[in-house]
Amino acid sequence: MNIAGILLIALAIAFFIVEFFTSGYALFAAAGLLSLILGLVLIFDFAVPPWVTVTLLILILGLSVTAVILIWRRVAEAQKQKVATGHEELIGQKARVHAALQPAGKVFIQGEIWSAELASGQAEIGEEVTVTGVKGLKLFVTKNARGEQ
Repeated sequence: MNIAGILLIALAIAFFIVEFFTSGYALFAAAGLLSLILGLVLIFDFAVPPWVTVTLLILILGLSVTAVILIWRRVAEAQKQKVATGHEELIGQKARVHAALQPAGKVFIQGEIWSAELASGQAEIGEEVTVTGVKGLKLFVTKNARGEQ
């Protein structure tokens, strides 16, 4: 039995384990697959023509590079997206005054009643305001101009 083949198979297993626990963009999986193929070839002493080995290597590298590019694009798109959860998503949204803002009061937004503070002036029940900030459980709002409602 060929020791180099056994070591390559052990290395392949290690690469697969590392790929499982990291987001290595499939690079460790590709290295593991290549190590596994070479290890099996050495252990079982296959008579593999060099063109088959080169073709497999090019195919594995091509698939790995394609996977990395596709994943990279998806990650870049995800990082550009606006925050869709948490209090930050409320900024810029419209709310209805639930209890008069003089300047503190309550507003109704996304099915919930929030404590709110108006930047300046007053707002009566039913008027529309825009959320400009969030601190804890308190919203900071500004009164909309008449044309925006």
